Amino acid sequence: MDSPAGRLERVLIGVILPLIFLISIVYVDNELTVKECSYGTCNNFLILLLLIFTVIIFIIILIINKFTNILEDWFSKENDQEMRARLEEEMLEADVSNLSSEWAKMEMEHLENKHEEE
Repeated sequence: MDSPAGRLERVLIGVILPLIFLISIVYVDNELTVKECSYGTCNNFLILLLLIFTVIIFIIILIINKFTNILEDWFSKENDQEMRARLEEEMLEADVSNLSSEWAKMEMEHLENKHEEE
């Protein structure tokens, strides 16, 4: 299994490719038009420009991710097995039954430090 950041990168690539295909169809056929015209002029390239802008943003995100791994800052880079093991270990550490022993250890350390200061 891949990490969630790697999966998100594949999703971004999967979105970019159909958008590029759609942009090429819109550009070649010039069939996608805005139905309402204001003051006698129609802006037929509005959706085309929006699609181009979206693709450029996605490409910039992928390029930035190649050099800085920015997606891994927001999404975990661990695979599923490592994440499950880490979360189970954290659950065991945070278990209520261990709370009294942890509290006793912390209080003992505090008292020892206080005794050493005196």
